[in-house]
Amino acid sequence: DNSTTGSSKVFIIVLNWNNAPDTIECLESIFKLNSSNFQVVVCDNASTDNSGSMIWDWLVRHNRIVNRINETDLDHVKKALDAEVVLIKNRQNYGYAGGNNRGLRYAISVGDKEDFAWIINNDTVLDSEALNSLLKEASQRPDVNFFGSTILSSNERDTIQTQGGDRFYPWVGMSRHIGEGMSLENRLPQAVVEEKMSYIVGASVFARLSAVTKLGLMEERYFLYFEEIDWATRARRLGMKLGYAPASLVYHKEGGTIGTSVMARRKSLLADYYGVKNRLVMTRRLFPWALPTVYLAMLITLAKRLLNGQFDRAWMVTKIMFGVDQRPK
Repeated sequence: DNSTTGSSKVFIIVLNWNNAPDTIECLESIFKLNSSNFQVVVCDNASTDNSGSMIWDWLVRHNRIVNRINETDLDHVKKALDAEVVLIKNRQNYGYAGGNNRGLRYAISVGDKEDFAWIINNDTVLDSEALNSLLKEASQRPDVNFFGSTILSSNERDTIQTQGGDRFYPWVGMSRHIGEGMSLENRLPQAVVEEKMSYIVGASVFARLSAVTKLGLMEERYFLYFEEIDWATRARRLGMKLGYAPASLVYHKEGGTIGTSVMARRKSLLADYYGVKNRLVMTRRLFPWALPTVYLAMLITLAKRLLNGQFDRAWMVTKIMFGVDQRPK
């Protein structure tokens, strides 16, 4: 039965910040999707490297119908702009949540309640069936509000980064990828994944617009990391369901924009700062009972930085623990 998604439109939201090459490669893969009823919404977080114009030029050169709009005009847009791609120029760098929220605001104001928003990272490349698989899953499971994809490593395309989302452990304020490092053919069954999944990973979040309207936008104070955990936690507390679409394959470069890496040693200072700080922000907001154990876990983080000889980072962690908030330059 395709009645529920046959006429549904999908707003594919891609956030760009100083990274035209990845965004363009992502857009190329979007235009190769075997799906037709979608509109791409590129939100540019006030890039300083001219990447907004580079993306615009690339789209025009490839004969795509583009419409450019300033963030300030979003309130006046009441019906979908006549374009394949809508480029929203944000006034400043709002981070992940704030940047994507501008795209969600557009989707909510012009979309219908049976439509979808699909937030994907700009450092992803989509399999041509990635969207069809999500739509199929959504039409078969009307009770599920949000879906995740199978996220694979872009350089080892058979290796799973995570299946749909992560499991979050509130008492330490940390999460774990589901199925990480497994090969695609050995992936965990859908039911097992959904049992473990606390939230959907931000690289690919497929959401019913009706659910987003009810839940509200992502919390912008995080700037980076934890916003999708916060969003999903609030959704689940409202009785909303998270699902996993195993056949939706998304290849992810991981950390294209900010320089993230699993190894804290190689993580950019800024990424490290938000990772540590937002653990506390979110714990206070949603899991206050876990604060004592999260602080304990942070002492371990601190010890690791010291053992690695990362004294600047150890000092940063210490300051955050004592509530001194200084964002690194």
